[in-house]
Amino acid sequence: MLAKSLQSTALGLFLAGLLFGGCTGKVDNAFVTMENGRFYLEGKPFFPLAVNYVAHLQFNDTACWVAPSRNYERKDIFRYDRKDSTTLLLKADLQLIRKLGFNTVRITGLASDMKLAGDSLAPLLPAQFGRGVDSLFVLNEANAPRYFKAMEDLADLAAATGLKLILLVKLFPGEPVYEKQTLKLVDRLRNHAGIMAYDFFNEPLYFDLPHHRPKRDVHALVDSWQLKFKKHAPLQLTTIGLVGVPEVFAWDPNILDVDFISFHPYEYEPNQVMSEIYWYCKHVDKPWIIGETSLPADNDSVPYAEQLAFARRTLEQTVACGGIGYSWWQYKDVKWGRFHADYMGVLKQEGTTEVAPGLPNVDGTVKPVVQAFKEFKPDAPAGACEKPANYYNYSSLHSAKLTGKLLDANRKPIEGGVILGWNEYWTRSYYTKSRADGSFELYGDFRFHHWMVSATRYSMERGDCQPGAFYTGADSVPAYYLGELTLDHMHLKE
Repeated sequence: MLAKSLQSTALGLFLAGLLFGGCTGKVDNAFVTMENGRFYLEGKPFFPLAVNYVAHLQFNDTACWVAPSRNYERKDIFRYDRKDSTTLLLKADLQLIRKLGFNTVRITGLASDMKLAGDSLAPLLPAQFGRGVDSLFVLNEANAPRYFKAMEDLADLAAATGLKLILLVKLFPGEPVYEKQTLKLVDRLRNHAGIMAYDFFNEPLYFDLPHHRPKRDVHALVDSWQLKFKKHAPLQLTTIGLVGVPEVFAWDPNILDVDFISFHPYEYEPNQVMSEIYWYCKHVDKPWIIGETSLPADNDSVPYAEQLAFARRTLEQTVACGGIGYSWWQYKDVKWGRFHADYMGVLKQEGTTEVAPGLPNVDGTVKPVVQAFKEFKPDAPAGACEKPANYYNYSSLHSAKLTGKLLDANRKPIEGGVILGWNEYWTRSYYTKSRADGSFELYGDFRFHHWMVSATRYSMERGDCQPGAFYTGADSVPAYYLGELTLDHMHLKE
């Protein structure tokens, strides 16, 4: 595609200046580019080491501005009601992020939380008015310029701090209003080198309804998004945030026309993230980063040392397995009511941290996990991409299993295919991968009732188990044999 070749060359920068010279601002030559599946910044290799930062829009009768998430602020105070003072708080956060070793920030909330409601013809953005009153900011023709200015101010502030931004936006199948509004924002920011990439869609496995959209439809949809974004912002990159391996059933990473994939693996079972990263290495041929990962730690039920060890281990595995970036979820601990989500930050909420003279102190203090990011050297020799011992059964369960074999149309085995099984009520599931000979064994702590199989660039098949057809083999584990399952290779125009 022409736009892709433009963004990786000096000629592209020159032509973009000619094409878009009438847009807001001048073209900056410090864009992050991609060449041969790697990031570059000003001609040098660039490894985005990022932290996720939740922000929201604050407004009054005459202006609006970007503020840190209300969940990052103490509950007994509110300091976001004035633009100047809020900007200082935001600047303090960004400077601290830079000091902790990060060079990139993934911003969520500001452009991704739009909604349509009532009789409004324009999208609405959850925001806070005045002294923290929850409200909705209408992105109509009168208000949108103020919103665009606030987003531009954020990009300027990040750039001045030495940070690149990955901006999560909201695109949704069948909702052209979101696309139209997002492209207006992209037009405003397309000459801003502080914007490294736009993240089209966050975790479609969870948020794309109906589930299991046909792969051909997904391919066509993302291809249309990419074409439009490259027309509006040829110098900025694109990505999609995928949950991980189970996305292969619909949002198959290898069929998505974006510049790079962002994976979001989390540690629900021992070595689950290490196993996911190994699968990306072996079966994803598009450039990829870790877009979100973390291990919660409160230094009580989970020690800070364990969180630090997880960060080091998964960061090393990312580099060893060919990943070209890594992003931690998230900046600060929150109080959302679930342990797994509340204690993932690089800062805990207690205490305060002094950042720099003239800036307000940051609420919260740094956890030991930041050592992993401060010490990280992306140009150090990479180790071996590790295949964990529990790669095929990271849950270590043996109460029941599904068995079978994945083959292509020529009866050749499919390695790395994904097998997913549910209980009767679709409330619990496990998955595994097929081996080099195409065989698989999916273990669980219940007898499976529903199943689905696919592989990257292959079709998807699904079905149900007959409860009376389970048999007990020599290992005494009740098993259901799915037989030899043939998947058709998908020939999609790249």
